[in-house]
Amino acid sequence: MTLAGLAAAMALLPRRTPLFCGVVAGSVLTVAVLAFSGWLLLLPAVLATAAFCFLTLRGTLVRAAERRPVER
Repeated sequence: MTLAGLAAAMALLPRRTPLFCGVVAGSVLTVAVLAFSGWLLLLPAVLATAAFCFLTLRGTLVRAAERRPVER
């Protein structure tokens, strides 16, 4: 997400301005951090996937429970 925002800023900002140079420096530092993170980047990806699956399954179960008539 961060790199996408930095790439958009690089595309939109005028070249050779202090703000553009700051965006380039930020992009280089972000890529360096991502390169040194290695396998630790899998942790947020696994957590996000698990949350997505949980919410999808929960939504399916809730919808199924709402369709079922209540017996008294």
